Amino acid sequence: MVQETPEPAMRFKWIPIALGLIFMLSPTIGWLVDTLWLTLFVGIFLIPLLEWAWHDRSRSPGPPWQWPRGFFQLTALSVVAQTIGLCVIAGEMSEIDAITIGLSAGYVAGGTGIVLAHELGHRKHWFDRAIARLCLITVGYGHYLIEHNHGHHRYAATWQDPATARKNESLWRFFPRYFSGVWKQAWRLSSQRNHQPNEALVMLACWLLILLSVTLTLGSVAFFFLITQAIVAQLLVGSVDYFEHWGLQRQTVSSRHERLSHKHIWDCANPVSELLLFNLPRHSSHHLQPWLTANELKRESQSPQLPTGYAGMIVMAFVSPWFISVMSKRLSELRIKDEINPLIKSPFKSDLPQ
Repeated sequence: MVQETPEPAMRFKWIPIALGLIFMLSPTIGWLVDTLWLTLFVGIFLIPLLEWAWHDRSRSPGPPWQWPRGFFQLTALSVVAQTIGLCVIAGEMSEIDAITIGLSAGYVAGGTGIVLAHELGHRKHWFDRAIARLCLITVGYGHYLIEHNHGHHRYAATWQDPATARKNESLWRFFPRYFSGVWKQAWRLSSQRNHQPNEALVMLACWLLILLSVTLTLGSVAFFFLITQAIVAQLLVGSVDYFEHWGLQRQTVSSRHERLSHKHIWDCANPVSELLLFNLPRHSSHHLQPWLTANELKRESQSPQLPTGYAGMIVMAFVSPWFISVMSKRLSELRIKDEINPLIKSPFKSDLPQ
Protein backbone atom coordinates (compact mmCIF):
# COMPACT_ATOMS: atom_id res chain seq x y z
CA MET A 1 0.00 0.00 0.00
CA VAL A 2 1.34 3.41 -0.91
CA GLN A 3 1.96 5.55 2.15
CA GLU A 4 0.57 9.04 1.86
CA THR A 5 2.60 11.99 3.05
CA PRO A 6 1.42 13.60 6.29
CA GLU A 7 -1.15 16.31 5.80
CA PRO A 8 -0.44 19.85 6.98
CA ALA A 9 -2.55 21.35 9.72
CA MET A 10 -5.81 22.94 8.66
CA ARG A 11 -5.30 26.73 8.57
CA PHE A 12 -8.90 27.87 8.73
CA LYS A 13 -10.66 25.61 11.22
CA TRP A 14 -13.80 27.73 11.18
CA ILE A 15 -14.54 26.88 7.53
CA PRO A 16 -15.72 23.27 8.04
CA ILE A 17 -17.52 24.26 11.23
CA ALA A 18 -19.39 27.17 9.64
CA LEU A 19 -20.35 25.38 6.42
CA GLY A 20 -21.46 22.26 8.25
CA LEU A 21 -23.67 24.28 10.57
CA ILE A 22 -25.17 26.33 7.73
CA PHE A 23 -26.19 23.20 5.85
CA MET A 24 -27.49 21.58 9.02
CA LEU A 25 -29.64 24.63 9.78
CA SER A 26 -30.81 25.14 6.19
CA PRO A 27 -34.34 23.72 6.81
CA THR A 28 -34.83 26.21 9.64
CA ILE A 29 -33.33 29.00 7.54
CA GLY A 30 -35.69 28.04 4.72
CA TRP A 31 -38.66 28.23 7.08
CA LEU A 32 -37.57 31.64 8.38
CA VAL A 33 -37.26 33.11 4.86
CA ASP A 34 -40.40 31.30 3.64
CA THR A 35 -38.42 29.11 1.22
CA LEU A 36 -39.23 25.64 2.45
CA TRP A 37 -37.45 23.95 -0.48
CA LEU A 38 -34.11 25.68 0.24
CA THR A 39 -32.35 22.56 1.50
CA LEU A 40 -33.57 20.53 -1.47
CA PHE A 41 -32.13 23.11 -3.87
CA VAL A 42 -28.81 23.10 -2.04
CA GLY A 43 -28.60 19.31 -1.75
CA ILE A 44 -29.81 18.32 -5.21
CA PHE A 45 -28.40 21.14 -7.35
CA LEU A 46 -25.88 23.43 -5.63
CA ILE A 47 -23.70 20.88 -3.82
CA PRO A 48 -23.42 18.50 -6.83
CA LEU A 49 -22.33 21.46 -8.98
CA LEU A 50 -19.71 22.43 -6.39
CA GLU A 51 -18.49 18.83 -6.23
CA TRP A 52 -18.16 18.68 -10.00
CA ALA A 53 -16.28 21.98 -10.11
CA TRP A 54 -13.93 21.10 -7.24
CA HIS A 55 -13.18 17.40 -7.79
CA ASP A 56 -9.61 16.50 -6.91
CA ARG A 57 -8.57 14.25 -9.78
CA SER A 58 -5.00 14.16 -8.51
CA ARG A 59 -6.05 11.90 -5.58
CA SER A 60 -3.58 13.79 -3.40
CA PRO A 61 -4.09 13.63 0.37
CA GLY A 62 -6.14 16.80 0.01
CA PRO A 63 -7.31 19.33 2.58
CA PRO A 64 -7.18 17.92 6.10
CA TRP A 65 -10.61 18.96 7.34
CA GLN A 66 -10.65 18.85 11.10
CA TRP A 67 -13.44 19.32 13.63
CA PRO A 68 -12.95 20.23 17.31
CA ARG A 69 -13.74 17.94 20.18
CA GLY A 70 -17.46 17.76 20.94
CA PHE A 71 -18.51 19.19 17.57
CA PHE A 72 -19.95 15.93 16.24
CA GLN A 73 -21.98 15.30 19.39
CA LEU A 74 -23.39 18.84 19.53
CA THR A 75 -24.20 18.87 15.82
CA ALA A 76 -25.93 15.49 15.99
CA LEU A 77 -28.04 16.63 18.94
CA SER A 78 -28.82 19.85 17.05
CA VAL A 79 -30.16 17.83 14.13
CA VAL A 80 -32.50 15.99 16.50
CA ALA A 81 -33.56 19.26 18.16
CA GLN A 82 -34.23 20.83 14.77
CA THR A 83 -36.37 17.86 13.74
CA ILE A 84 -38.42 18.18 16.93
CA GLY A 85 -38.83 21.92 16.49
CA LEU A 86 -39.86 21.66 12.85
CA CYS A 87 -42.25 18.86 13.74
CA VAL A 88 -44.03 21.19 16.17
CA ILE A 89 -44.10 23.95 13.55
CA ALA A 90 -45.31 21.56 10.86
CA GLY A 91 -48.36 20.77 12.97
CA GLU A 92 -49.62 24.28 12.15
CA MET A 93 -48.84 24.08 8.42
CA SER A 94 -50.81 22.84 5.47
CA GLU A 95 -50.10 19.26 4.44
CA ILE A 96 -48.17 20.37 1.33
CA ASP A 97 -45.95 22.73 3.32
CA ALA A 98 -45.40 20.13 6.03
CA ILE A 99 -44.30 17.56 3.46
CA THR A 100 -42.04 20.11 1.75
CA ILE A 101 -40.28 21.06 4.98
CA GLY A 102 -40.20 17.35 5.80
CA LEU A 103 -38.27 16.68 2.58
CA SER A 104 -35.76 19.38 3.55
CA ALA A 105 -35.45 18.15 7.14
CA GLY A 106 -34.97 14.61 5.88
CA TYR A 107 -32.12 15.70 3.65
CA VAL A 108 -30.31 17.06 6.70
CA ALA A 109 -31.31 14.12 8.91
CA GLY A 110 -29.76 11.79 6.34
CA GLY A 111 -26.90 13.96 5.08
CA THR A 112 -25.78 15.17 8.50
CA GLY A 113 -27.63 13.25 11.22
CA ILE A 114 -27.09 9.69 9.98
CA VAL A 115 -23.54 10.48 8.89
CA LEU A 116 -22.72 11.62 12.43
CA ALA A 117 -24.65 8.67 13.89
CA HIS A 118 -22.44 6.42 11.78
CA GLU A 119 -19.30 8.15 13.11
CA LEU A 120 -20.40 8.15 16.75
CA GLY A 121 -21.80 4.62 16.52
CA HIS A 122 -18.29 3.32 15.83
CA ARG A 123 -16.91 4.88 19.00
CA LYS A 124 -16.63 3.06 22.32
CA HIS A 125 -17.98 5.68 24.75
CA TRP A 126 -21.57 5.01 25.78
CA PHE A 127 -22.55 8.67 25.35
CA ASP A 128 -21.44 8.72 21.71
CA ARG A 129 -23.36 5.54 21.00
CA ALA A 130 -26.43 6.87 22.78
CA ILE A 131 -26.44 9.97 20.55
CA ALA A 132 -26.02 7.75 17.50
CA ARG A 133 -29.05 5.69 18.48
CA LEU A 134 -31.09 8.82 19.18
CA CYS A 135 -30.34 10.22 15.72
CA LEU A 136 -31.29 6.95 14.05
CA ILE A 137 -34.47 6.42 16.09
CA THR A 138 -35.81 9.83 15.02
CA VAL A 139 -35.72 8.65 11.40
CA GLY A 140 -37.04 5.16 12.14
CA TYR A 141 -33.73 3.51 11.30
CA GLY A 142 -32.35 2.50 14.68
CA HIS A 143 -31.55 -1.04 13.56
CA TYR A 144 -29.11 0.30 10.93
CA LEU A 145 -26.35 0.69 13.53
CA ILE A 146 -26.61 -2.97 14.52
CA GLU A 147 -26.35 -4.28 10.98
CA HIS A 148 -23.70 -1.81 9.88
CA ASN A 149 -21.25 -2.40 12.74
CA HIS A 150 -21.63 -6.16 13.03
CA GLY A 151 -22.82 -7.17 9.56
CA HIS A 152 -21.70 -4.79 6.84
CA HIS A 153 -18.15 -4.39 8.11
CA ARG A 154 -17.78 -8.17 8.13
CA TYR A 155 -19.47 -9.02 4.83
CA ALA A 156 -18.85 -5.92 2.67
CA ALA A 157 -18.29 -6.71 -1.02
CA THR A 158 -19.91 -10.14 -0.70
CA TRP A 159 -23.38 -11.38 -1.56
CA GLN A 160 -24.06 -11.92 2.14
CA ASP A 161 -24.07 -8.15 2.59
CA PRO A 162 -27.40 -6.45 1.79
CA ALA A 163 -25.56 -3.11 1.51
CA THR A 164 -23.36 -4.26 -1.39
CA ALA A 165 -24.89 -3.60 -4.81
CA ARG A 166 -24.08 -5.94 -7.67
CA LYS A 167 -22.86 -5.05 -11.11
CA ASN A 168 -25.64 -3.65 -13.35
CA GLU A 169 -28.05 -3.54 -10.40
CA SER A 170 -30.17 -0.40 -10.45
CA LEU A 171 -30.98 1.59 -7.35
CA TRP A 172 -34.62 0.55 -7.62
CA ARG A 173 -33.76 -3.16 -7.67
CA PHE A 174 -31.28 -2.62 -4.85
CA PHE A 175 -33.63 -0.82 -2.44
CA PRO A 176 -36.07 -3.72 -1.69
CA ARG A 177 -33.23 -6.16 -1.13
CA TYR A 178 -31.28 -3.60 0.90
CA PHE A 179 -33.96 -2.40 3.31
CA SER A 180 -35.37 -5.87 3.96
CA GLY A 181 -31.86 -7.31 4.27
CA VAL A 182 -30.68 -4.68 6.75
CA TRP A 183 -33.72 -5.35 8.94
CA LYS A 184 -33.34 -9.15 8.78
CA GLN A 185 -29.63 -8.96 9.50
CA ALA A 186 -30.18 -6.57 12.43
CA TRP A 187 -32.91 -8.83 13.84
CA ARG A 188 -30.67 -11.91 13.51
CA LEU A 189 -27.70 -10.20 15.14
CA SER A 190 -29.84 -8.86 17.98
CA SER A 191 -31.36 -12.30 18.59
CA GLN A 192 -27.91 -13.79 19.08
CA ARG A 193 -27.30 -11.71 22.21
CA ASN A 194 -28.35 -13.99 25.03
CA HIS A 195 -30.22 -12.62 28.04
CA GLN A 196 -30.68 -9.21 26.38
CA PRO A 197 -33.74 -7.62 24.79
CA ASN A 198 -33.78 -7.68 20.99
CA GLU A 199 -32.27 -4.27 20.25
CA ALA A 200 -33.73 -4.07 16.75
CA LEU A 201 -37.20 -4.62 18.17
CA VAL A 202 -36.61 -2.06 20.95
CA MET A 203 -35.52 0.53 18.35
CA LEU A 204 -38.63 -0.15 16.28
CA ALA A 205 -40.85 0.16 19.35
CA CYS A 206 -39.27 3.54 20.19
CA TRP A 207 -39.96 4.80 16.66
CA LEU A 208 -43.57 3.66 16.76
CA LEU A 209 -44.00 5.30 20.16
CA ILE A 210 -42.65 8.58 18.74
CA LEU A 211 -45.10 8.41 15.82
CA LEU A 212 -48.02 7.70 18.15
CA SER A 213 -47.06 10.51 20.54
CA VAL A 214 -46.65 13.03 17.73
CA THR A 215 -49.98 12.10 16.19
CA LEU A 216 -51.85 12.37 19.49
CA THR A 217 -50.25 15.64 20.60
CA LEU A 218 -49.54 17.51 17.35
CA GLY A 219 -51.96 15.98 14.87
CA SER A 220 -51.84 14.13 11.58
CA VAL A 221 -49.96 16.87 9.68
CA ALA A 222 -47.00 16.59 12.09
CA PHE A 223 -47.19 12.83 11.57
CA PHE A 224 -46.84 13.33 7.79
CA PHE A 225 -43.84 15.59 8.40
CA LEU A 226 -42.13 12.99 10.59
CA ILE A 227 -42.76 10.15 8.14
CA THR A 228 -41.55 12.26 5.20
CA GLN A 229 -38.25 13.24 6.81
CA ALA A 230 -37.65 9.63 7.88
CA ILE A 231 -38.24 8.30 4.35
CA VAL A 232 -35.89 10.87 2.80
CA ALA A 233 -33.16 10.18 5.37
CA GLN A 234 -33.37 6.43 4.84
CA LEU A 235 -33.34 6.79 1.05
CA LEU A 236 -30.23 8.95 1.28
CA VAL A 237 -28.27 6.47 3.39
CA GLY A 238 -29.52 3.63 1.17
CA SER A 239 -28.31 5.49 -1.92
CA VAL A 240 -24.87 6.00 -0.38
CA ASP A 241 -24.62 2.33 0.57
CA TYR A 242 -25.67 1.50 -3.00
CA PHE A 243 -22.67 3.06 -4.70
CA GLU A 244 -19.97 2.57 -2.05
CA HIS A 245 -19.31 -1.05 -3.15
CA TRP A 246 -21.27 -1.17 -6.42
CA GLY A 247 -20.07 -4.00 -8.68
CA LEU A 248 -17.07 -4.93 -6.50
CA GLN A 249 -16.95 -8.52 -5.30
CA ARG A 250 -14.55 -10.39 -3.07
CA GLN A 251 -13.34 -13.73 -4.43
CA THR A 252 -13.98 -16.98 -2.60
CA VAL A 253 -10.87 -18.93 -1.67
CA SER A 254 -11.26 -22.38 -0.08
CA SER A 255 -14.92 -21.64 0.72
CA ARG A 256 -13.93 -18.43 2.47
CA HIS A 257 -14.01 -14.86 1.24
CA GLU A 258 -10.69 -13.23 0.57
CA ARG A 259 -9.75 -10.45 2.94
CA LEU A 260 -11.35 -7.08 2.28
CA SER A 261 -8.91 -4.69 0.63
CA HIS A 262 -8.87 -1.24 -0.93
CA LYS A 263 -9.81 -2.87 -4.23
CA HIS A 264 -13.29 -3.70 -2.94
CA ILE A 265 -14.26 -0.17 -1.89
CA TRP A 266 -15.08 2.93 -3.91
CA ASP A 267 -13.22 5.96 -2.57
CA CYS A 268 -14.01 9.60 -3.30
CA ALA A 269 -11.33 12.30 -3.52
CA ASN A 270 -13.74 15.20 -3.38
CA PRO A 271 -13.03 18.08 -0.97
CA VAL A 272 -16.65 19.32 -0.97
CA SER A 273 -18.02 15.92 0.04
CA GLU A 274 -15.30 15.48 2.64
CA LEU A 275 -16.11 18.88 4.08
CA LEU A 276 -19.89 18.44 4.32
CA LEU A 277 -19.88 14.73 5.22
CA PHE A 278 -17.12 14.79 7.83
CA ASN A 279 -14.61 12.80 5.73
CA LEU A 280 -17.09 9.96 5.12
CA PRO A 281 -16.02 9.76 1.42
CA ARG A 282 -12.65 8.47 2.65
CA HIS A 283 -14.56 5.23 2.77
CA SER A 284 -11.70 2.85 2.06
CA SER A 285 -9.72 4.11 5.04
CA HIS A 286 -12.79 3.70 7.24
CA HIS A 287 -13.30 0.05 6.25
CA LEU A 288 -9.66 -0.95 6.47
CA GLN A 289 -9.08 0.93 9.73
CA PRO A 290 -12.53 1.26 11.36
CA TRP A 291 -11.03 2.41 14.66
CA LEU A 292 -9.95 5.73 13.11
CA THR A 293 -12.08 8.80 13.82
CA ALA A 294 -13.31 11.09 11.05
CA ASN A 295 -10.43 13.48 11.72
CA GLU A 296 -7.92 10.67 11.10
CA LEU A 297 -9.23 9.12 7.88
CA LYS A 298 -6.98 9.22 4.81
CA ARG A 299 -7.64 9.07 1.10
CA GLU A 300 -6.73 5.75 -0.48
CA SER A 301 -5.30 6.42 -3.93
CA GLN A 302 -5.23 2.70 -4.82
CA SER A 303 -8.97 2.28 -4.36
CA PRO A 304 -11.40 2.61 -7.28
CA GLN A 305 -12.44 6.25 -7.51
CA LEU A 306 -15.97 7.62 -7.83
CA PRO A 307 -16.43 10.11 -10.69
CA THR A 308 -17.78 12.90 -8.46
CA GLY A 309 -18.80 13.66 -4.89
CA TYR A 310 -21.47 11.93 -2.83
CA ALA A 311 -24.27 14.44 -3.50
CA GLY A 312 -23.67 14.12 -7.23
CA MET A 313 -23.49 10.34 -6.99
CA ILE A 314 -26.88 10.27 -5.23
CA VAL A 315 -28.45 12.30 -8.04
CA MET A 316 -26.80 10.03 -10.59
CA ALA A 317 -27.97 6.87 -8.78
CA PHE A 318 -31.60 7.96 -9.04
CA VAL A 319 -31.19 8.05 -12.84
CA SER A 320 -30.29 4.37 -13.23
CA PRO A 321 -29.27 4.29 -16.95
CA TRP A 322 -26.90 7.21 -16.40
CA PHE A 323 -25.39 5.70 -13.25
CA ILE A 324 -24.93 2.21 -14.70
CA SER A 325 -23.37 3.58 -17.89
CA VAL A 326 -20.80 5.69 -16.03
CA MET A 327 -19.95 3.12 -13.36
CA SER A 328 -19.79 0.18 -15.76
CA LYS A 329 -17.17 2.07 -17.73
CA ARG A 330 -15.16 2.54 -14.55
CA LEU A 331 -15.43 -1.16 -13.76
CA SER A 332 -14.18 -2.02 -17.25
CA GLU A 333 -11.20 0.27 -16.74
CA LEU A 334 -10.42 -1.55 -13.48
CA ARG A 335 -10.50 -4.90 -15.28
CA ILE A 336 -8.08 -3.62 -17.90
CA LYS A 337 -5.69 -2.37 -15.22
CA ASP A 338 -5.88 -5.75 -13.51
CA GLU A 339 -4.95 -7.53 -16.74
CA ILE A 340 -1.97 -5.20 -17.21
CA ASN A 341 -0.80 -5.62 -13.61
CA PRO A 342 -1.66 -9.19 -12.50
CA LEU A 343 0.23 -8.71 -9.23
CA ILE A 344 -2.72 -6.73 -7.93
CA LYS A 345 -5.56 -8.99 -6.84
CA SER A 346 -8.73 -8.44 -8.78
CA PRO A 347 -11.95 -7.53 -6.95
CA PHE A 348 -13.92 -9.42 -9.61
CA LYS A 349 -14.95 -13.03 -9.84
CA SER A 350 -15.88 -13.97 -13.36
CA ASP A 351 -17.86 -17.10 -12.48
CA LEU A 352 -20.35 -15.19 -10.34
CA PRO A 353 -23.61 -14.32 -12.15
CA GLN A 354 -23.93 -10.61 -12.84
